[in-house]
Amino acid sequence: MSFDVTSTLPTGWREEIEKVARNDRITKHLVPPHSTSREGPEVKSLQIMTVRGHLMWDRLPWLIDLYRGYFRELYESATGRRIYPTEDRRYAVVMNVQEGGDRYECHVDTNPVEALLYVTDHPRGTGGELVVANDDRVQSVEDVDEDCSILYPVAGHIVFFDARRFPHYVRQLREPGLRMAVGMNYYTDECPETTRPQDLNEYLYGRP
Repeated sequence: MSFDVTSTLPTGWREEIEKVARNDRITKHLVPPHSTSREGPEVKSLQIMTVRGHLMWDRLPWLIDLYRGYFRELYESATGRRIYPTEDRRYAVVMNVQEGGDRYECHVDTNPVEALLYVTDHPRGTGGELVVANDDRVQSVEDVDEDCSILYPVAGHIVFFDARRFPHYVRQLREPGLRMAVGMNYYTDECPETTRPQDLNEYLYGRP
């Protein structure tokens, strides 16, 4: 489900989020394999950039309020299903940042509802699209590309989805600039936060 939430965002929201993306992003390397990864065996490491959850909480409190309030209510009103914000600030709300030739890992999610708030526009032909497999058995980017659905990010739109079964990844940019998307995790009564795999945080954030 996709909603245009521009009218609920504060004046200057994009500039404020971009400032955080430029000042607080870190570069890290994901090293497959992992239970959530769907990268091919030839991929030994992937470089990604992110703004960690505790910084999102500190730098963008209005966004956290929307995550816990309006965005949650929007989903519940549309579906009739109750969802719960994540308690652990490390992964409740994070920002994924892409620049140059980087792409985001081909993977599946472990939480039942993922929300993506797009901060930048990436129309057809510019790269940065979200690519989702139509076959849940695929095990590589190449396999995903053979039969997939594609979502082109639109700034100010929020997308809710459940990708626990279907692998997905984000393609690299074809034009100069930043790609910024805020990822928000929600859970349900049937799939509570306690179901999150214990080793996933180590995979994403390293050993404590």
